[in-house]
Amino acid sequence: MAVQEQEVPKMDYPPTESPPLEPLRPERLAGPTEPRWLWDSVRYRFWDPTDLAGGIRRAGPFTVEQREAIASWWSLLAAVEGLGPRLYAAAFVRATEQHDSDQVRWSLLAMLRDEVQHEELCRLALEHLAPGWPLHDAPPTSPGRRLHEAYERAEHYWHGCQRALSQDGIGVVEGGLLLVELVTAGLYERWATGCTIPIFATAFRHAARDAQRHQAVLRALACRDWPRLGASGRTETAAQVQTAAGYLSAMVLRPFGEEREPPVELLARHAGFGVPTAQQRQEVLRAALLEVKDLQDRYDIPFPAMPRLAILGTAAGAV
Repeated sequence: MAVQEQEVPKMDYPPTESPPLEPLRPERLAGPTEPRWLWDSVRYRFWDPTDLAGGIRRAGPFTVEQREAIASWWSLLAAVEGLGPRLYAAAFVRATEQHDSDQVRWSLLAMLRDEVQHEELCRLALEHLAPGWPLHDAPPTSPGRRLHEAYERAEHYWHGCQRALSQDGIGVVEGGLLLVELVTAGLYERWATGCTIPIFATAFRHAARDAQRHQAVLRALACRDWPRLGASGRTETAAQVQTAAGYLSAMVLRPFGEEREPPVELLARHAGFGVPTAQQRQEVLRAALLEVKDLQDRYDIPFPAMPRLAILGTAAGAV
């Protein structure tokens, strides 16, 4: 008897293009102070890191030195992306405790999903390039010491966010989160442009698009929440941005006095990884800080001076 072949049902994969934003249905209208596109802008899931896993495993060939150099950069990115799930999970819980709208809570939950995907992407890359390389720390080499400082700064920022969320709510952490998303989006775009390893360039484009969508939501939330902040809330918002700026500076900028490109940059760039130059990274950080400063100036929130980046402040303190 002939065996009848059954047709395998096709999976419905997420769209690859950003769909046009549509108004919410009447039963899902936002509150009077919330833009209607707030949830629709983030609810789509455009990509899945596991779809890139096979391509990542085939990336190369690389020399041992090139693998370690590229792995060190993925580890640096993991220092940032490892914060995302914790930050947005804590913000989601706090928004729920504050009885915030479904619109806001779903947006935070969707951003949490994206950040978990970014962390998974870093893990997949490190498993291929340097099996056994710890995702949440770095080996005690010369580049590893810089990575370790970045992880320590990230932990300091995380503990400050925890405290601020508990005491003052999500409004005071929105500026710091926005700064992180602006910097990561800018870096990912530069990486995608300069990277000649197709699978990594694709991953960077996905991550950049996620960060850009997160920026739109965080700007909208800041415009909703910051006018209602009191004096202490404005001070805490400024402190959160300053802490985020210090931690991002440790990741992006070279140590003082270091003028030559370190071998880890040259090796990774020679392998086609497209590491943005020190000048490009500084430009990304400065542009992001100026954008956040402009937003804070609208709501009389102080901003610290940052002489190294030629940014004038509206309060004492420097990064």
